Amino acid sequence: MPTAQAFVHDGKWDKETDSNQAMKFMGNYTRNYVDNRDFMKADAKIFDKWHTKDFVFQKSDGTRTSGADDTAKALQEVYAIFSGGHKHRPTSLACWEEDGGWTMFGHAKVYVGFKGHDTTITDDDGDKWNAVMEGGFRFWYVKDESGVDGIKIKETRIYADPMPAIGYALKNGILSPKDLGLA
Repeated sequence: MPTAQAFVHDGKWDKETDSNQAMKFMGNYTRNYVDNRDFMKADAKIFDKWHTKDFVFQKSDGTRTSGADDTAKALQEVYAIFSGGHKHRPTSLACWEEDGGWTMFGHAKVYVGFKGHDTTITDDDGDKWNAVMEGGFRFWYVKDESGVDGIKIKETRIYADPMPAIGYALKNGILSPKDLGLA
């Protein structure tokens, strides 16, 4: 059975994750592109500095998109409902070198907010949220000098349970069963 040496980490982004080139990039990407909601700007220059031209994005329902325009729209569709923002906090990850880059499989808590609604969940930074989802994520990174820190993401796969956020949105009138195709 072939094996590979892996970087394994439990906890959030910190000095230990910054000691791994790909995970330092990922912490930067998570904070400054995803959680900062830069993807909502639909700016090709911003998208291109983080992703390869043939980037593939897979949502938790298995839907796959590729290319800058389609994947930027898919990212916006996934996160747009969270009008009060969102924050990804890794809890564990494993990263290994493979095919001229790295693969990372990790678990994270995704905190989400809806503007105008009482927040009852507090993350480890003290920020308040309406719901928290658990999810697995798989990323494929490639070395690319035109990318941030010489890296770009080639593929993202999300394996998340959206039910805590959907349940909150349904209970609070943010979504209706009709919005989900149920009525």
